[in-house]
Amino acid sequence: MRESIASVAAQTLQPVELLVVDDANDPATRAVVEEADARLPFAVRYIRNESGGVCHSRNKGAEAATGKWVGFLDDDDLWHPPFLERLVELGERKRVGLIIAGLLHHEDEQSVKARSQLTDLTPATALLQNGSMTGSNFVIDRAAYFRVGGFDPAVTVFNDWDFFVRLLDAGVAYAVDPEPLAEWRFHPGDRIATPSLRRANGIGFFLNRHGKRMSKQVWRDLETTMLGIRRIHTTNRFEKLTLSAQLIRAHGPVRYFKRILNR
Repeated sequence: MRESIASVAAQTLQPVELLVVDDANDPATRAVVEEADARLPFAVRYIRNESGGVCHSRNKGAEAATGKWVGFLDDDDLWHPPFLERLVELGERKRVGLIIAGLLHHEDEQSVKARSQLTDLTPATALLQNGSMTGSNFVIDRAAYFRVGGFDPAVTVFNDWDFFVRLLDAGVAYAVDPEPLAEWRFHPGDRIATPSLRRANGIGFFLNRHGKRMSKQVWRDLETTMLGIRRIHTTNRFEKLTLSAQLIRAHGPVRYFKRILNR
């Protein structure tokens, strides 16, 4: 978290404030916030999130914010120094409610890939493929944020994708700065990437909400991931066979058995 705070402090456009929302009730987090508040030229405030979860945390932060523009930064991630200045300037110039920066995506400890969100997406096309908007690489007008009710805590997987689609549905215009101005950093055991049953259930919820507008390929990929996780976790032999049959149906028999042989 100290590195993330340092990346905010290094911004070429000084933020109005930095709000640190803690859903773990960690005394060390409060101590870091108090130290930063005493040292930095802008207010650093600690907010306790009793509800838990990243969506609740982002919503509490947005509710407490006093500026026009709001950005979020997960405690593992970083902003490059021009992040706020470039995105706020672009938002004001284009008169849009959402600005998304390019992203350096650390897929593992060695591999880094630059990604950028597509421009001119509509509600009809935003679900044809997963985009590059994460919780840490956008700035949004608070009015636009609350027009859609913020992040939905019911969405435990792909909550940023869900948020983006709902913004488009609400008519919020967006712009993209393709320069990779933020970094999503890989950490072993990251909860978002762990193949848990909670993740499988979250994918199922996302498919139920948005599946009708997805491309067949995206639907198939997400369904395959969901079924594969459930198959790994079940100890019931009949359920394992049922899930295997569903995977064969989703993949087709040739692709499914190639997948098995390549493991």
